[in-house]
Amino acid sequence: MKNQTLIQLALDYFDLAPALAMAQAVHNEVDVIEVGTPLSKSAGMLAVRTIKELCPDNLILADIKTPDVGGGEAKMAFDAGADWMTVLGAAPLDTVKLALEEARSRPGKEMFIELTGVRDIISRAEEWREIGVERMVYHRGWDEGNLSRTWEKSDWNTIQDLIGMGFKISVAGGINLNMIGFFKGLDISVFIIGRAIRETPDPAAAAREFRAAIDSFQMGR
Repeated sequence: MKNQTLIQLALDYFDLAPALAMAQAVHNEVDVIEVGTPLSKSAGMLAVRTIKELCPDNLILADIKTPDVGGGEAKMAFDAGADWMTVLGAAPLDTVKLALEEARSRPGKEMFIELTGVRDIISRAEEWREIGVERMVYHRGWDEGNLSRTWEKSDWNTIQDLIGMGFKISVAGGINLNMIGFFKGLDISVFIIGRAIRETPDPAAAAREFRAAIDSFQMGR
């Protein structure tokens, strides 16, 4: 039996107060709460610590996209209460190794490779798999989504290849209800959803709609 696909709420805010309000409104309807990259830069580990205290039953991801100092930044995120943290795919392999070692030293903690901007994904993925990386975020970036980037069959194929290599894949980037069907046939581990929940009149209700759609997607794949 496959594990249930998780829903992750991306708190891509520049200020902590609205992020806390959104987390409080939606946390019962999602599995993972992401302290987005802008928020982790503006409010630092205070954002991670506060959201973990507010939502103790959720997994918390610190989307810090570490480019260097992998062990130190992973330690910082985990000490603040994050369950998961991200390392930028362009980071040196040594950075990935050190962040992975820090995660492995703590029960229940995990690090993810964040693929934003990575062009040679499969060749890099072979290196990451060799050192034991298990999770990655396949991400259509914020600026790409606003300007030039759409989800295409080539993305589906790459995700399928990564899953075949043994990775657990999270997908992110402009995902709305109509897009869930695009991923049919793929064993997606986590759907990361931001604006399609946050920017609605009733975010909790929107999250429930995603849960129903993803459960249907999972049963039908």
